[in-house]
Amino acid sequence: MLTDKIGSFGIFAQGFKGARVPDSESALKRLREAFPDVDLQLLRADRVAGWEHISFAARNALDSFKGKEKRAHHLSMEFLLYASGEHQIVEAIKLLGVTPSTQEIVFIGISQKQVELQAAVRKVAEIVSGIPDDSVVDIEAKGKVVSLKKAYNVSDKQLSSTRTLGESDERVLQRLIIEKSALLALDN
Repeated sequence: MLTDKIGSFGIFAQGFKGARVPDSESALKRLREAFPDVDLQLLRADRVAGWEHISFAARNALDSFKGKEKRAHHLSMEFLLYASGEHQIVEAIKLLGVTPSTQEIVFIGISQKQVELQAAVRKVAEIVSGIPDDSVVDIEAKGKVVSLKKAYNVSDKQLSSTRTLGESDERVLQRLIIEKSALLALDN
């Protein structure tokens, strides 16, 4: 479990392997009923560029949601927009949404109230039929760079032209994905 504190909000993320989610809307509904005080989201793990990606998206979503320029009616959707770097909810869902074939997922929770994290992990594991495993969040996971480059339309040329001395492909890619989210924040 990955956790952070942003002002009065707690952010937590848990990866899962071997998940089976035939209907993500139904799964999200069950999770939201189980945790009514938590703004939560399920993401495809192969499209998440590490914990920094999640944390940065959460910070931007919270800043935007508290201000006049929020894009969505729910903090969980605002987070999804920033995590994807997309302007439209439909496009954000296409990029990061869990499908019936998704086996590695990331559960994200944002709440001002105290949450019993282990109970949350057990409930999510039950609903998504998955095994908790934070390694699915890591950008260094096997094959993830290829998947992320394709999903976020990052070319090899972009990677090489923005690389700083000694920076790995994973770190350059992560930075570019986070910058896409930052640009969305600037549009506000």
